[in-house]
Amino acid sequence: MRSVPTTAEVVARVSRLAAGQWGLLTTAQAVREDVTRLQLTRLAEAGVLERVDRGVYATTSSNDENRDLRSAWLALDPAQTAEERLANPISAGVVSHTSAAGLHKLGDLLDDIPEVTYSHRKQSRRGIRLHRGDLTEADVTLVEGLPTTTEERTVADLLRDGHDPEHIAQIIGQGVRRGVIDPAELAQHLDPLARRHGQQDGHSLVVYLLDLVGLSPTALARDLAKSTAGQELMAAGGLLAVSEMLSSMIPKFDLAPRLALSHFSADILDIGKLDLGRITGLDKLLEAVRLTQFEQMSTNMLPAMRTFAAGIQQPEIQAAIANMRSPALQAGIAQSRTPAARAAIEAAQSPSVRAHQDWMASAEGRRVSQAMRDAAPATDKTEESK
Repeated sequence: MRSVPTTAEVVARVSRLAAGQWGLLTTAQAVREDVTRLQLTRLAEAGVLERVDRGVYATTSSNDENRDLRSAWLALDPAQTAEERLANPISAGVVSHTSAAGLHKLGDLLDDIPEVTYSHRKQSRRGIRLHRGDLTEADVTLVEGLPTTTEERTVADLLRDGHDPEHIAQIIGQGVRRGVIDPAELAQHLDPLARRHGQQDGHSLVVYLLDLVGLSPTALARDLAKSTAGQELMAAGGLLAVSEMLSSMIPKFDLAPRLALSHFSADILDIGKLDLGRITGLDKLLEAVRLTQFEQMSTNMLPAMRTFAAGIQQPEIQAAIANMRSPALQAGIAQSRTPAARAAIEAAQSPSVRAHQDWMASAEGRRVSQAMRDAAPATDKTEESK
């Protein structure tokens, strides 16, 4: 005959169960440890446990802002411990939709009803919204110890579920700024939803949503071009723009060392070694809105640049390069030290700007830029006829 455990033994078993599950345990788990429902009820009456849901208890010492979500997740498979279920996160039930957005701290969507996605049929439970959908290992990550859809999959699920596109755009913008959402990966998730939202593909849908919050490449370039910091950066970065154009004409020739630009960025600006590609990537963004300053510079200097490229190894050209390091360059250095120019340079190297630079290099980005270039000459010709 099995002996009846003492109160101390019951408390020890309950505490051991709860310790590995964020201070929570289910009635079914307790029964596996020879703790009866009646004993759980008495521990709750004594203040040792707190009943937080049907068949779910918490130790009174537990204090967790995600306790309701954890309780709901445990209740979906009450006989298994969290450790046992996490051995196979996909089949365990994956926190998704608004609940996932809440765990990722993205947006401010109402997430008072726990939402969980299964890749197979699952019996519903009151107070929990269940979804059924295909899940891969790449779609799932652990957040606060719970299997959760990734940021990109979460955005796709919310949009598929009919949430307001502007709210979703805010989530995407927040994620891009924080560097936790990859626009390219997000585009793959949104590809099946593109037609529903009047877009050609997932990439176009990402750009459309980013535009709603002012983070599309076009919107970013437009805002930066209008800002004081952007104008000061253009004034200070003229030499870098010339370097980029020359490098495009002579792909195998590294102009930066010749012009001492690496020293210029690391030692003189005192902000660490700058990535020349990122800074000139800003020029590519600004080119999308056809800044007059760049157009004039490119047109007027192109013949001279071609001559320079053809004879760049000649001694007289080397002497000319040496001369470029004196008073005019020093003036540019002084200009680049202004707070506004520093702020613009830092902005140009942020995750969100780099993401948009990648977009500008894509087929879609080139297509949009070309369309803007094709539209501009008509205006120029009209002005000339006057």
